[in-house]
Amino acid sequence: MLTIEEVGCKGGDNVSANSFYDAKWRESGEFRPKIVAYYYKQWEDFHMGFHQHDWAEFMYVISGNCTVETDKDIVAMRKGDLIMLDAGVPHRLIVESGSPCRMLNVEFGFQPCDGIYPSMSQLANHNPMFAKLLEQRLDTIVLRDYEDIQVNLRNLVFELDLNRESAERGREMMTNLLMSQLLVRVARLVAVEAKNSAERQIHHYVRQATEYIHQYYDTAILAKDIAAAVNLHPVYLQRIFKSNMNKTINEYLVELRIEKAKMLLARTDVPIIEVADHIGLNSRQYFSMLFKKMTGITPAEYRNSKKTITSWNDYEVEIVDNN
Repeated sequence: MLTIEEVGCKGGDNVSANSFYDAKWRESGEFRPKIVAYYYKQWEDFHMGFHQHDWAEFMYVISGNCTVETDKDIVAMRKGDLIMLDAGVPHRLIVESGSPCRMLNVEFGFQPCDGIYPSMSQLANHNPMFAKLLEQRLDTIVLRDYEDIQVNLRNLVFELDLNRESAERGREMMTNLLMSQLLVRVARLVAVEAKNSAERQIHHYVRQATEYIHQYYDTAILAKDIAAAVNLHPVYLQRIFKSNMNKTINEYLVELRIEKAKMLLARTDVPIIEVADHIGLNSRQYFSMLFKKMTGITPAEYRNSKKTITSWNDYEVEIVDNN
């Protein structure tokens, strides 16, 4: 393990055992991240016991596969994945036999700092996504296959290596800037992942709603019935449906019913006066008015324009004897 002692900041080398999310890092003066240790190691057939640190930790998978287990979750990790564990989170590493895993670990706490180094309060005050991350208080953050994270970590470790060989203040400053950049980038990616997850959930609800409409369009369904079917408040479902489909639930339902009516008129001999019942409308007069509004012609005019033969009696069948 390579331990990095940094210079140029007030407060000595003591590393707090408090959480990354502790408000005192932003409200009790100017504090910045302090890298406590970093190390590369290749693991194989290794089952670590549960343990915890007094500082936060990044674990990045350079190659291979492993599992990081916390007291709340089990996370399968592969090449390019990053996990960030808050201080005090019980965890262990599991690497199976025959599948070596090479990892980079960076552990950090906080210390008081003067000068130009970005402080936690500065980062939070000037970066809304970072401030949001601090509000979320996530014990574990997992980011999958982001190449820029690897680049950031590689540059950070390069500077840390140089710091071990030189006490030049400029290099120590670069280390702190890269660490701040890494934290801000993690905050942005967490926000992106949260947005993508929310969008996936919204698409799921909208898809469920459209499936329900296609299944029950021929009944007297209402928007509240569809919302109940997908376990959402009707107003919220209406909003996300309109946002994703560029039409309201009622507009979608009406268009579907008219398309089904056109199919019945063109391909079957169902009497026009009965088509309304087949598409879930209880008023034949309303159906005719709605159909003309949507198509520009009446149901009878539409059927006449198609002249589709659907009865076997309308076909002349020639039987050919091949013997």
